This record gives sequence, structure tokens and C-alpha cells, in this order.
Amino acid sequence: MMVLDHLWSRSRSRSRSRPRADTWGGGRLLPGAFRPLGIYKPVLALTILRSAATTPEIVVGVRDPESNRYHQNVASVPTRRIHPAIAHRWIWALRLRRHTAVSRRSDLHDEVATLFSRKLGLADRQERGEIRFRIQSLAASQGISVIGETSDGQPRVEKLTMFNAVVWLEKGDEHLPQETASYRPLVWADANNFIEMSETRDTGRLGLGFERFFFCAYGLCLQTSVLALKRLRQT
Repeated sequence: MMVLDHLWSRSRSRSRSRPRADTWGGGRLLPGAFRPLGIYKPVLALTILRSAATTPEIVVGVRDPESNRYHQNVASVPTRRIHPAIAHRWIWALRLRRHTAVSRRSDLHDEVATLFSRKLGLADRQERGEIRFRIQSLAASQGISVIGETSDGQPRVEKLTMFNAVVWLEKGDEHLPQETASYRPLVWADANNFIEMSETRDTGRLGLGFERFFFCAYGLCLQTSVLALKRLRQT
């Protein structure tokens, strides 16, 4: 699988210019998702929507600096790094346009459930059957993420493969905690306000007073969730 990944990357990148790391001020999505996962490390982001809402609402939080080494005090949808072996199975299914099949994979369901437990503090709720979710779709993007500063004030960047799953919370949306070890605060936000915040990088657009907690809204996870929400509008 690693050899196939490398050959795919070479065949797709010959006619494209290499990305630069001059992304200070925000992450930058790159065209396509054909680059090797060994260089573009895999991360799973969740676009969590609640079925009970009359208008679309999405889960968004602020990354707590006590538990996040990088990307501290920035807006984020829930994310988690995933094992390369799992990521390879997903990326090849997406490259072969098996979109429906990949969204039904048991390993994707398990990764989402694990993220709910570890990052959103919902392990006990899931165990008691108080949480039920449905995965609608999975997409993949690649880009360069700004994760902090070096000692001389230059941007510290990381190349990522950002998988983004659209997840409908069909039961238990009222159990979302106001904060967890990973995110403080953690809220349901109007999806349209979320898109405006992410596209303008104006934290006040979220309409929840988040500007008191953070000043940055530029991550790749936000950008891929915006793409997911826009795709939903078209269906």
C-alpha cells in the first residue's frame, strides 16, 4: 500500500508546483489529496450536526492550552490523529470514488466513537446508549497547517491530510459538555455563523462571545468543515 501511495503521488504531482510553507496567519489547503500520507500526517476532523435543531448547528470549541501542545487557544471542530494504516484504507477508497462505502466502514465508526469518548467526554453516555450518531460522508483534503511559532518568531508548520466526516447526532445532543480536557468552551453554534467566522477569520462572527477566549480561526479543520457544510447545501 505504501508503494502504491508513493506512485500515485509521483504521477499526480509532476505537473503541479510544490507548496511553500509561507502560511503565517493561517493554514492553506492544497489541490487534491494525492500526496504521501507519510509526509502529510493523517488527522480526522468531525463536522458534528444535530438532527433536532430547526436551523443547522455545528459543534465547535476552543483548544485548551493545558492539553494541546500546538494550536492553543484557537477555534476548532473536534479532531484526532489517526493511525496511518487506517488512513491508507480511507484515502484509497476515496481516490477510487467509493464514497458511500467508506462512510459505512466499521473502522470509521470506531474512530468517530473514540473521538466522542476521548475528546468530547462522552464515553459513559455512549456506554449507556444515550448517544447515537450517523456518519453521512467522509472527505479528504491536504494542506499546510500553522501550529505555532519557532524560537525566532517564524511560523511552525505541519503538513496534514485532513479527513472530515459529517456526523449527525441523532440522540443525546443535550449531553454535549460545556468544556472538556481538550476544549474549553465547547458549544453548539449556528452553522452559517461558523462559515462566516471561518471565511473571514473574525471570531466575533460566531455570535457566542468566543472572542473573549481566542483570537484565531484559521485551521485546516475549520476549512474542511466549511467545505462539508457547503456540499450539504448542494444536496
